[in-house]
Amino acid sequence: MSAKKGASVLRFFIRPEDICQGEALLSPEDGAHLCRVLRRRAGDRISLCDGQGMDYLAEIAEARPEQTRVRILESRPSRTEPSVQATLYAGLSKGERFDFLIQKAAELGAARVTPFTSRYCVVRLEERDKAKKQARMQKIALEACKQSLRSRVMEIGPILTFEQAVEEAAQYPCPLFLYEKENKRSLSAVLRSGGRGPFAAVSGPEGGFSPEEAAFAASRGLHSVSVGPRILRCETAPLAALCAVMYETSNFDIGE
Repeated sequence: MSAKKGASVLRFFIRPEDICQGEALLSPEDGAHLCRVLRRRAGDRISLCDGQGMDYLAEIAEARPEQTRVRILESRPSRTEPSVQATLYAGLSKGERFDFLIQKAAELGAARVTPFTSRYCVVRLEERDKAKKQARMQKIALEACKQSLRSRVMEIGPILTFEQAVEEAAQYPCPLFLYEKENKRSLSAVLRSGGRGPFAAVSGPEGGFSPEEAAFAASRGLHSVSVGPRILRCETAPLAALCAVMYETSNFDIGE
């Protein structure tokens, strides 16, 4: 796909059913952002993605905040999605740490991030606040997927308890438990022994995991692994594991 010379091509997600006779309408939110904030006009080009593996190069035909219509110029299968599915189960952290984790997980190719609460979590949420928190996280994931040219929007799962997160992760062919006190088995050793996913990685909050939580994870079949001899922050550990998974499955290659 090619863009107008000197112009950057912006990324927007649409539904397949939004495309009709070679044209598509952007959502009112995206149209307003494109026209009012980004100041794009008719004739400018943008990139569209249907979330199901197809990318489109489009030209703006009508640029109005309330209705932005684009004309499809080219289409092709997406090349930006990894070949392996990886889900991060991450203990809720305070401040902007979890926002950072979501952004970088989306950029690195995670399929899903599911937050959970555990014994040493600093963040405590009322049940009535969980859906609102999840929706906010999903918006952060969407923007990160646009920026990184993902072809699928990384999903944010509902906020679970630790036990629920472990039970879900145990259903994956390669479930990993990132345990700060593990000193016998490394993440790289597990990955190089033949694990090809889909992968799930359970990573703790600021205070890590209790011995009882580690024992529960082991009882459900999760592989307790270390991500190295250094102490990693709670937002760093799951991203390090995700990078290792992508590297070992050749998802950092660019092809020939």
